[in-house]
Amino acid sequence: MGKGNKGAGVGMASVLLIVMVLAFTTFGVLSLVSAVTDAGMSKKAADTAAAYYKAEGELQKQLAVLDGDLLAGRAEIPEQGLWELKTDVQEVQQLLLIVEHREEDGSNKRFRVLWQRLVNTMDWNPDPGIDIWDGGM
Repeated sequence: MGKGNKGAGVGMASVLLIVMVLAFTTFGVLSLVSAVTDAGMSKKAADTAAAYYKAEGELQKQLAVLDGDLLAGRAEIPEQGLWELKTDVQEVQQLLLIVEHREEDGSNKRFRVLWQRLVNTMDWNPDPGIDIWDGGM
């Protein structure tokens, strides 16, 4: 009877060891997949932020040109007194800046920025989905 128990103990230890190795391998693979996915998302976020700030720099250049033209008297003041400056951020987004003309009041403020927004240039078309039976005949 003592001899049978000794063999069963070795078998249980082997099974437990195999289960632990499989569990650790599974957790390792899941961690690796998660890390690769997070790295991809981080790169995409960094690329988007870089594109946004590059576009913002372009808008600031346009604003500097407008300011120089206003100072030199070369800029035509629109009927509503608003300029719309825009530049592409990505293929479906633009950075839009609305600038208002200000009358000279003794200061050197020739315009005022009303707002700056990131706008989509493409219409969103949602997936129509699938037809689901509503229970009627």
